[in-house]
Amino acid sequence: MISHKLYLAIIIGIALSYNANSQTGPGGIGSSDGTSDLIMWLRADLGVESSSGVSAVNNDNITTWVDQSGDGNDATSVRAPSYETGKQNGYPAIHFTESNNEYLNIDNEQNLPSGGNDRTYLFAAEPSNPATGTQTLLYHGHTTETLANYGQRINITNNTNEFSVSVSGKRFGVQPGFSSFNIGTIIFPSAGSTSNDFLNYNNGGLLTSYVVDGDNSFGAININTTNELAYIGANRVASQHYNGDMSEIIIFDKELSDLEFNIVNNYLSAKYGTTLDSTIDLYTQDDAANGDFDHNVAGIGRINASDIHNDSKGTGIVRISNPRNLGNGEYLFWGEDTKDAVYNFSTNTSLYYEHLNSNWRVNEIGNVGGVNVSFDITNMDLTGYISCGTLQLVVDNNSDYSSPTVYDLTISGSTASNNRVNFSDGDYFSIRYLDQIVWDGTQFYNGSGTANAPDTSDDCLKLTILSTTPGALTFDAHVREVEVESGATLNVTDGLLLEVEEEVVIDGTLDLLGEAQLIQNHTNVTSNSGSGNLRIRQQGTSNLYNYNYWSAPVNTGSGYWQIGSLEDANGVIDFSSDPDADPTTSPITLSSRWLYQFNGLTGTYSEWSALTTTSNLLPGIGYIMKGSGTSDAEQEYIFSGTPNDGNYTISATAGNDILVGNPYPSALNADQFIIDNLFIIDGTLSFWEHFSTNNSHVLADYQGGYATYNLLMSLVAAATADTSGLTSGLGLSFKSAPSSNIAVGQGYFLTINTTGNIEFNNQQRIFSKESDATDAPVFYRSANSSTDLRPKIWFSFTDPNNLKTTIGLGYDSDNATKEYDNGYDAKLFGTKNNDIYWVLNDENLIIQALANINIEDELPLTIKATDAGIYKIAIDKTENVPTDTNIFLKDNLTNTYYSLNTDDSELVLQNDIYENRFSIVFKEDTTLSTDDFQNSPISVYYDRTTKDLSILNYENLSSIKSLIIYNVTGQKIINLNTLQSDTINLNKFSDGIYIVNITSETNQNKVIKFVKF
Repeated sequence: MISHKLYLAIIIGIALSYNANSQTGPGGIGSSDGTSDLIMWLRADLGVESSSGVSAVNNDNITTWVDQSGDGNDATSVRAPSYETGKQNGYPAIHFTESNNEYLNIDNEQNLPSGGNDRTYLFAAEPSNPATGTQTLLYHGHTTETLANYGQRINITNNTNEFSVSVSGKRFGVQPGFSSFNIGTIIFPSAGSTSNDFLNYNNGGLLTSYVVDGDNSFGAININTTNELAYIGANRVASQHYNGDMSEIIIFDKELSDLEFNIVNNYLSAKYGTTLDSTIDLYTQDDAANGDFDHNVAGIGRINASDIHNDSKGTGIVRISNPRNLGNGEYLFWGEDTKDAVYNFSTNTSLYYEHLNSNWRVNEIGNVGGVNVSFDITNMDLTGYISCGTLQLVVDNNSDYSSPTVYDLTISGSTASNNRVNFSDGDYFSIRYLDQIVWDGTQFYNGSGTANAPDTSDDCLKLTILSTTPGALTFDAHVREVEVESGATLNVTDGLLLEVEEEVVIDGTLDLLGEAQLIQNHTNVTSNSGSGNLRIRQQGTSNLYNYNYWSAPVNTGSGYWQIGSLEDANGVIDFSSDPDADPTTSPITLSSRWLYQFNGLTGTYSEWSALTTTSNLLPGIGYIMKGSGTSDAEQEYIFSGTPNDGNYTISATAGNDILVGNPYPSALNADQFIIDNLFIIDGTLSFWEHFSTNNSHVLADYQGGYATYNLLMSLVAAATADTSGLTSGLGLSFKSAPSSNIAVGQGYFLTINTTGNIEFNNQQRIFSKESDATDAPVFYRSANSSTDLRPKIWFSFTDPNNLKTTIGLGYDSDNATKEYDNGYDAKLFGTKNNDIYWVLNDENLIIQALANINIEDELPLTIKATDAGIYKIAIDKTENVPTDTNIFLKDNLTNTYYSLNTDDSELVLQNDIYENRFSIVFKEDTTLSTDDFQNSPISVYYDRTTKDLSILNYENLSSIKSLIIYNVTGQKIINLNTLQSDTINLNKFSDGIYIVNITSETNQNKVIKFVKF
């Protein structure tokens, strides 16, 4: 930026050899590590202290001005000048007051080379309030000097506006010279030189010259003893104190080449807002019209084969080197638009990359070819940069970087570089990295999927939704974070997964349509936030009398869920105290009378605790609520709020059952949940299922049962309609057994063995859609479990009312024993009128786990028969059981074996509890019978004309011990102890299904079903 403030910059040159590795000095000339010919560099914008180690602030008197050359030539206060900010082009300066005789001493002046060497002095200074007489900018002399034989002085003679250099009693200056603002250069050769001229420049333009031409009277002051003196702002002989600002002093122990002279002048001109002579004004991006790229200017170039500078970094973080096509008269300069940059990144709204908060612009004179570019990233805030992304150099002819040339940067230590970069004159460049995928209302940017949307490979990137025009995900996506800004909407298409590594911030709406789900993978507590809502749907029963077992996947923003926040498609649902819901309102009206939670002693109905619509429910707490009464089979509900995420714990007491639920807007892996909590719970999850035929709010009339899941196997709801017989069933609901994945919002019961905390965490979450499963139910089942090779047998038990219960037998050689095994054996949960269960050490089990199949095993069963009649036991299905495995139901009272491999067994039972009478065995004891009565061809035939029942295929009627005929309700209608004939007349009995039970002398049974019509 060109400033209108008066300013003086003085450059005095003495020749010095070129250091090819120099690149950190002013403009990129010389090195600041003490190894080059840069021997002193005092900058008011760096290293000014008011006391030891304390950086000066405005108006402080300074104690030390730290040398940045690396040679240790610090200046310390004798009579302290002051530090002043906001001076030329915004840079600070050291202010000297002549009347106070203020000046600085260079303590280690003996480090300055001898006065006989070529030397370049550079000043950035602005005299103020000119006084008569001479002012000294810098003095370097000897304690024995006299006025006629003094050392080196750089003076301003204000009464004549003369800028001069005095050496060995001779003064060289220009009049008129500098009034208040100039840039000057004096070439100062070594004493006795016959080839060098003493030159004086103003703003890069030559003012005067003096040909040394062997004039030994020019003299040489060899300042190389311990009595050297060096002052800033005064001289030893005549004091002649300086009055004004001084911003930068640079000393090279060399004569700058023409190329170096040009680069350093352009560096000073841009930094302090001065104007150079047109002959050397090469860098023009410091002009206001070009964007004021005033800062950290550096350059490379070539005047001829002996004057080349091809490696520069200067005061900034950019280093450019190794031009491939550098010709005579060609330069490349660059400067930065940010003064004193604190480097961090913000979003560029052109392409939505994270863009460094500083930019550079180049001047290219000629065509230097490709170059190496590197950035020092030591002090760059890269906290938002993800290691799996790429840091990039972007080059564009437009400052918005809307169509950049992109170069990937390789990071090594604290340096990011690319060795094949091409610039054109006027190019802008900066650093960016990809941090986010953005929906701007029209399109996605930066995603890896179709139309730049996110896909499953974008887990390093944040997804940001900006516009009020909704964005939509039409494929699965995996991202690092999600932010939906205020007024914005992101719709996730039905059946898709949005997987997020870290937080979700919703100030707008994130809508999971249909079976879409959200999974978050981070550990520990949630950082989800925002004033907006996640919306997720779940279907429940519409039956007025049936309960939904719920757990909310969201919270209201305070960490709790309130049932009164539940919605349907028309808005927030109303509640009334009426026992029945009202589906005719919009939104629907539900009954608040049936809102309960449970955490109490096992089997204690009174432990149900009533809730209100404003009760605060923690994530993971289950609750029940009755249906809506709509004509549809299902009612869709919408949970709206902040998505639950992270770790949740629920306090649990030994001996209690507790109703909990999946707290997340995704499925929950039941196996992982059980494993994580096996030291607290008994390892079995129980899911209540009401029948659709329920038509009463009276507890005694409820119809339903519990489905079961543990680490071994799962069972269907404990009483469901058997549709496999001759009737069409009773119209009851039928669900498959739960899978290993628990649906969104699903509530379930746990039995607590040990007091402690039930834990939910993100590692238990899984993506699983209910519709993916074969015969998927409305609710409690999710989807496909992994391949399981463990042998399993499901036994069905059908009562006289045609209601079927299932129990399981499974084998796990790694985890199961003959004792009770948490998570593998499952206890009976809930009671029914007619039931069957295993018995193990006084525990009633519905799943029994053993290590291996053993044909010697005899596994006792207990049958509870409240309704007298015909009961059927069968193999419902098997998995991984060898085909040659025989499975029998054994009647221990009659020593009868029913082969379940080939047929169902039918038992006629009275109202009783049959303990130890029946067992499952794997071989038949053939020593108990020789005639194999059960497998004999005996059968019956009913003649509808004569109404006679005939016994066929059995000649030895005297060997029949008894023949009993039952009706379908289990009542005996005929009981014969001896048979006189093979024909029995049934004319007096009504039509229907009957069962004949024939018992042989060896107490073997043959049960035959027939139909009388």
